[in-house]
Amino acid sequence: MSKRSNRLSPAPLWAAVLLAVAGGAQATDFSGYFRGGPGLTKKNTSRACYHLNEGAGNSIARGLNYRLGNECDIYGEFQIDQNYSKDGIDYGGTVMVTHYTNATDNDGSGLNFEQLFAHAKGLDVLPEATFWIGKSRGRRGDVHIVDWFFTDMKGVGAGVKGISVGSGKLGMAWYKTDGDSSDTRPGNRLNLEVLGIDSNPGGKANLFFTLTKGDFSGGTSGLGLSLRHDQARLFGTSINNTLWVQAASGSTSLESNFGDLTRKSSAKSFRIVESINWQSGAFGGQALALVGTSEDNAGKRTTATTLGGRISYGVTRNFKMVVEAGASQYKTEGQSAARLSKVTIAPTLSINNEFWSRPELRLYVTTAKWNAAAGNVTGVAGFADKTSGTSAGAQVEWWF
Repeated sequence: MSKRSNRLSPAPLWAAVLLAVAGGAQATDFSGYFRGGPGLTKKNTSRACYHLNEGAGNSIARGLNYRLGNECDIYGEFQIDQNYSKDGIDYGGTVMVTHYTNATDNDGSGLNFEQLFAHAKGLDVLPEATFWIGKSRGRRGDVHIVDWFFTDMKGVGAGVKGISVGSGKLGMAWYKTDGDSSDTRPGNRLNLEVLGIDSNPGGKANLFFTLTKGDFSGGTSGLGLSLRHDQARLFGTSINNTLWVQAASGSTSLESNFGDLTRKSSAKSFRIVESINWQSGAFGGQALALVGTSEDNAGKRTTATTLGGRISYGVTRNFKMVVEAGASQYKTEGQSAARLSKVTIAPTLSINNEFWSRPELRLYVTTAKWNAAAGNVTGVAGFADKTSGTSAGAQVEWWF
């Protein structure tokens, strides 16, 4: 018999906060995202998903997995933007509540404030710029099929963005983290970005610089640099291309965020990420290739690679067949290479048959194989001695 918690659920409180922020607004925007659904693997075993995890530290692609039919969690984010305008100044605030649980039932404890910040634009000291303070996700850039943000400047901070520099826009921010546990230590971070630099016809370059420092005994400094190039209509085709070239050392992560705040400056990481997406008639998709290396404090190097993609084909206006396949590997010096591959087939209903159309209502079957060096990639006890698995289920994914 399951036990029910006697404590009050926080859900009504969060709902009240969101309603209070939205109440009486003249310029309120509501947006969000969620995913979830039931799944099964085999008798007497919890549902399983298959993630190749190269471990802790300044990882190259920690938990990298191809997500279609391979997400056992339930996740949602719900954002309200309240905006005002007075005397030529645009100002407002953003509140985002998120929910996460790695199981199909929960007591509401997965609720969290993901964003809570204020912003203003049009101030006479720098009219073109936007000033902000609070908890913000900052600049992010992901590849959807792996749900990995290769630029992820989230945190508690203050900054300014949107300053014209040639054809680009300059932004600067200071972030602070505090705590006394091994997972959260005090530190400072400076981020600088230059976005939208004209590089070639249809192409834009984006530069990201990061400085970090652990603010405690034994804390280390770090430096990071990322270049992202976005190319529309590659070689005149329907393909859009994004390329990341990223390097970091010490306590800075490759994602332009805090890494391990005790990692030595001599420990370096490097990563190249190539991603394409396209839509041509009823045929659409996204693909990814990644290679990277990272060193720990002892100088031991880990190399990771992955290659995969998802394609969709519109059979009718509201029905599409979606297939995803991917293969990943990492190898640490002195150890055997760990490998994982998976394939998913998902008949899908949607509002139209394009790759990016949402919501999607999916049925799926996923099969995965891995080697012994990868360990138990599911985290489910029943797979401790297995090197393959098949899962099936249903999922909704929706952004709005």
